[in-house]
Amino acid sequence: MSGFSYPVLVADIGGTNCRLSLVPEAGARHEPLARIGTGSHPTPEAALESVLSTLSLRPRSAVLAVAGPLQGQSAQLTNANWHFDGPKIAQALGLEQGLLVNDFEALAASLAVLGDRDVETLVPGKPEPKGLRLVMGPGTGFGASALIARGQRGVLVPTESGHIGVGPEDPTEEKIWPSLTAGLPRVTVEGLLSGDGLVRFHRAVASQSGLLEADVSAADITKLALDGDPVALMAVVCFWRLLARVAGDLALAFKATGGVYIAGGIVPRLLSLADLPTIHAVFCGKPPMEDLAALFALHVITAHDAAEQGLAAIAAAPARFGLDDPERLWVG
Repeated sequence: MSGFSYPVLVADIGGTNCRLSLVPEAGARHEPLARIGTGSHPTPEAALESVLSTLSLRPRSAVLAVAGPLQGQSAQLTNANWHFDGPKIAQALGLEQGLLVNDFEALAASLAVLGDRDVETLVPGKPEPKGLRLVMGPGTGFGASALIARGQRGVLVPTESGHIGVGPEDPTEEKIWPSLTAGLPRVTVEGLLSGDGLVRFHRAVASQSGLLEADVSAADITKLALDGDPVALMAVVCFWRLLARVAGDLALAFKATGGVYIAGGIVPRLLSLADLPTIHAVFCGKPPMEDLAALFALHVITAHDAAEQGLAAIAAAPARFGLDDPERLWVG
C-alpha cells in the first residue's frame, strides 16, 4: 500500500484531549482543525463527526492515534471510556479506509521526520545512526514505543511500559515512598510519572516537610515551581530524577543505541528546571552496564505537533513503518 486516500484525517487522542488535523494532499503539512475534550461526546464517532460536520471537504481516510492498547482494528483508551472499532468508525464517518495506531507509535514514527529544531538534548551520548530509537513520556498516562530501522523501512514497536512496577532506589525516594504511593493498588511507572504522579510527588514532599498540601493540579505545580515555590521545586526535582532513571532502564531494556526521546505535554514545560548533571548521572548510572549506558543519548521532543507529524508520515507511506498490515487496515 503506497498511501491513504486524501484528504486524510489525523487525530491524536489521549486520556484528556483529542487533537484533530487534516492533511489535504500528499506531501502537505497537516492543518489543525480542533482540540476537544476526550469524553466530551458519548462515542469517538460522535466526537469526530462534531468536527467533520463543519468542513466543506470531508476526509476520505483517517489515521487515529489512541492512548491505549490495540487489538488489530480496535482499541480501548486506558484512561477514558472510549472504545474504537475501525470499520464502525469508517461506516459512521463515510471513510474509505483507515488505521488505528497507539499514540506512542505515532510519536515513534515522528522520529523519522522531526528536525533538529524539534528536540532538545539533555544527554548527548554516542548514538548510532541506525540504532533503535525509543520514545517515551508522561502525560495523562505514560507511554513508550520504539522505532527499529531496517534498511529504508522502519518497524514500530508499541509497548505498555507504563504499567511495569517501580520501587525506590535512593534515600530521598525511600523517605517519601510511603506518602508517594499511598492508595495505589500497584506502584507502576504510570502511577508516578504522569500528571497525577506529579501531584503525588508534591503531596509527598509537602507531607515530609510537615505542610498541609494545597489542592493543586499538575499545571499548578509546574507554575509554582517556575515561580520558585520550594515544595513544588522539590517535587519537580524528584519527578525529573525518577523520569531519568526510568528512561535509562528502558534504554537498557530496548538497547536504544539510537537515542531516547521524551515526549508528552508535561516535560517540555519543566525543561528550565532540569538539573542536567543529575539527569546525566541517573540516566547513565546503570552498574554493571555503565559502558553501554554511556552510549545512550537523551532528548526531549519540544515540537507540540510531533504526533500529528508522525501520523501524516504514516498516512503518506504506511509500508515505511511496517503498517501496511491487512489485519490492522480497515475500510468503510
